[in-house]
Amino acid sequence: MLGKPAAFDFAVTSPLNSSTLHEASVTAGSAAHATEARKYQANDVKCAELGWVSIPVVVETYGCWGTEAKWALSQLASRLAMRLNSPKSTTTASLYGRLSITLVRANVRALLSRAISLDGF
Repeated sequence: MLGKPAAFDFAVTSPLNSSTLHEASVTAGSAAHATEARKYQANDVKCAELGWVSIPVVVETYGCWGTEAKWALSQLASRLAMRLNSPKSTTTASLYGRLSITLVRANVRALLSRAISLDGF
């Protein structure tokens, strides 16, 4: 994968989705894994034609990151740490912290948008 252009496909998925609920109740991260598989299926052929690598970056609504997302974020943290002359562990913690806050904010916005539409119910 290294040295090739990459196409990142970002997604947030819910383990409460009916298609993944049963498996998600048994195996943590299974909804993220299923979404990664769908992203690969949708993008691999087109990316290969362009000479790119497809990298799905998937997180579940409750914060579980997909395998590929963890790999991609680790690579990013390594490069940021070198550039910032900072320990990788500190950079990684900061990166995940910022992304987690962003996810929480998006979840709150989604909940509030539903709550407002249910006022008259």
